[in-house]
Amino acid sequence: MRSYILAGTMAFLACCVTLHAGLLPTLQLDKPTIQAFDDYIAQFEKTVYASFTSSGKLWIDNDSRKNIFDSGKAVIEPRENQDVANGSIHHFEGALHIDGGTIAQVNHVMQDYRNYRAYFRPDLVTASGELLPDSSPNDRHYHGTLQLTQTTMWMQVVYNTVYDTHYKLLDKDRWISRSVSIDVREMIDAKNPAAGFFPGGNDHGFIWRTNTYWFGRERNGGIDLSLDSITLSRPNVTGFGWFGAKRSHDVVEKMLRDIKAAIEPRR
Repeated sequence: MRSYILAGTMAFLACCVTLHAGLLPTLQLDKPTIQAFDDYIAQFEKTVYASFTSSGKLWIDNDSRKNIFDSGKAVIEPRENQDVANGSIHHFEGALHIDGGTIAQVNHVMQDYRNYRAYFRPDLVTASGELLPDSSPNDRHYHGTLQLTQTTMWMQVVYNTVYDTHYKLLDKDRWISRSVSIDVREMIDAKNPAAGFFPGGNDHGFIWRTNTYWFGRERNGGIDLSLDSITLSRPNVTGFGWFGAKRSHDVVEKMLRDIKAAIEPRR
C-alpha cells in the first residue's frame, strides 16, 4: 500500500536516479538498528497506543487543525524522520473524519483481504489473510501476506511481506488495529520473479520493518480515524532525506483516502 511522489521534476528525477536499486549496494540490517526501532516502537505503544485504549483521545483533538479534520479533510503530521544506528525511522500520522462511517464498515474492509487489490490499487499486487485460532469476536487476529510494488520511470521494487495484525473492538464506540511486519523480502529482479528474493535484512533497505496502527472512534454520526505508519529503512541518502519523509507522508495520506473510498459504497 504505497503512494509515490512528484516533488519538482528535476529533484524527483535526480532522486530516483540516486535511489535506483541497481545503483545502491545492499546493506545488512544489524542488531543495533533493530534495537533502535524496537525502542522507538515501545515508547510509542507506551504513550499513544496506551493512551487511546484508556481514554479514547486522539492527537488531533488538541491540534490547531481540528476544524479541518472535522470538515472531512485529512490532516497529516510528521513525527520522526532521522537516521538511527545504521538505519532511519520514518513516522507519520494522519487523521480523517468520515461522515456517516462506522467502525463495522472499517473493520470489514480491513479484514477483507481478498479485495485488497481493489481497495489499495495500484501499489498492492496480491493479498491474502489467515484468521488465526486465538481470535475472538472482539479481537480478530490475522497473518496477512501482501506483495507490494513501487514503480517509477527509473525504478521498480517489489516486496513480499507478512504482517501479524490484530483488529480489536475496545467497546461499541472504539476500535484499534495493530499491524507488525514479521517478514519483509525484496525481490532480486522486479521484472524476473524467478530470480527469487534477497535474504531478509540483507537487501537495498527501502523497507526493513514497518508497523501500522489504526485508531477509530464513532462520533457525531461518523467515524474518526487516526493512522500511524512507522517504518525502518536504510540510512537516508545524503541530500535526499526528504524522499523517505515524503514517501511516508504519501503512504499515510493514500491509506486514509483509500479507506474512505472503500467504505463509502457501504453507507
